[in-house]
Amino acid sequence: MIEYKEVKISRILNPTGIDLGEYVINPFMGCEYSCLYCYVRSNKVISKRQGEWGKYVDIRINAPDLLEKEILAKKPKCVLLGSTTDCFQPIETKYMVTKRILEILNKHKVYYHILTRSPNITEYTDLLKQGFCKKIYFTINNITPELKNKLEPKSPGFELRIKAINKMLDENIAVVPYFSPILPWISDFKDIFSRFPKSDSVEFEGLNIDLVNINDIISEISSLYPVLRPEYEKLLKDKTFYDSFWAGVKKDIIREAIKAKKNYNIYIHNFRAYFTNKYAPGDKEENNEK
Repeated sequence: MIEYKEVKISRILNPTGIDLGEYVINPFMGCEYSCLYCYVRSNKVISKRQGEWGKYVDIRINAPDLLEKEILAKKPKCVLLGSTTDCFQPIETKYMVTKRILEILNKHKVYYHILTRSPNITEYTDLLKQGFCKKIYFTINNITPELKNKLEPKSPGFELRIKAINKMLDENIAVVPYFSPILPWISDFKDIFSRFPKSDSVEFEGLNIDLVNINDIISEISSLYPVLRPEYEKLLKDKTFYDSFWAGVKKDIIREAIKAKKNYNIYIHNFRAYFTNKYAPGDKEENNEK
C-alpha cells in the first residue's frame, strides 16, 4: 500500500551535481516503482523522510507555481527532470504536475533533460516535440520476470519500455536507451542494439557495489541464483577480480556495438568508490564510430 500525500515546498529549482543541467526538478518525493537498486536509497536527503522507500509519494502540488517565479529569478538555460523520482510514475496521471512543469519550461524556452523508466511519458509527446527536450535517458534492462519481481516488482515491464522508446524515436524525440544496472553474470547484451533501430547509441551502467543496500540486492539475486553469491561477494572484496570482470563486460558490449554498427557509452564505477551519480562516474568508455 502506497501512502500519497499532497505537500507544498519552498523551492523547486535545486542545484545539482549531475552533468545534465544547472538545476534539477523533482515534482515528487518518493517513487512508486520501488526498485531495490535505485541509487536514491543512498541519498542522505531522502533518508531523512520517514517511511520505507517505495511505499510513499509526496506530491509537490505547488511546484508549477514556484517554477514560474524561479525561472524569472534564476534564468536557467538547462535543467534536469527526475534525479530522485520518476516524473511520469502512475500518480502523475492524476495530478499532472510534470505536465504543467513541461508546459512552463517550453513557454520560457528552458531546455531540459529527463531521466525515466515510465512508458507514461509518451502521453506528453506533443510537449516533448516543441524543441526544448534535449534528451531523455530511458532506463531499460532484460532480466527474467522472476528476478524483476525480486528487484523491481512495481516498475513497468521491459517490453513496454522498449515500445515506448521506439515510439518516441519514431517521433524524432532524442531518446537514449539506458541499460542499467548491468547485473554481473546475468545481464545479456546479445542483439540489444537491434531492439532500437532508430537509436544511434545505447548507454550502459554497471551495478554499483557501494550502494547502502548492496547486501540486500545480492541476497535477492542469490535466492534465484545461489551459485552467484560467492562471485558477488568476491566482487565486493577483490579489486583485481572486479576490474577483470568489468573489462570482460566491456568487450561483450563493444562486440555487439560493432556488429550493429552503433555507438555506445559504458559507465563503470570505480572499485568501492562513493557513488556521486554525475552521469560521468568512475570509468567512462565511449565510442563514436559507425
